[in-house]
Amino acid sequence: MALFALGLVAGVVLHQVVDRGPGENPYPTLPKTDEPAAAHDVAQAIQNDDARSLGKLLSSQMLTDLDAALQPIVDVRTAKFVGAVESEGRLLSAYVATGKTTEGTDFVVGFVLRVANDQVVGVN
Repeated sequence: MALFALGLVAGVVLHQVVDRGPGENPYPTLPKTDEPAAAHDVAQAIQNDDARSLGKLLSSQMLTDLDAALQPIVDVRTAKFVGAVESEGRLLSAYVATGKTTEGTDFVVGFVLRVANDQVVGVN
């Protein structure tokens, strides 16, 4: 029994000495930024079910992309901003939308608005 305990203690000590923890992230992080006003306006229009404002803010292709991004939600209840990052003058603004599906089930999806020159230029 003493040999087992000695082996266990030796294994723990050896693990503490050898283990270096997780490696350094090889990918650079993007600087975080505040929510862009253009993306905020789109998110508010989505949350308020304001089709007229969305039509003014987004092109028909982006409206189609937004519809695809929000599937299977058909009735959005909230669109919450979760963060934004900036790279080379382009902003990515992330949102989480909650709502109901056609069957009435609660559902959550995420979508990202690409912003450049103070305009939304894409939806993912």
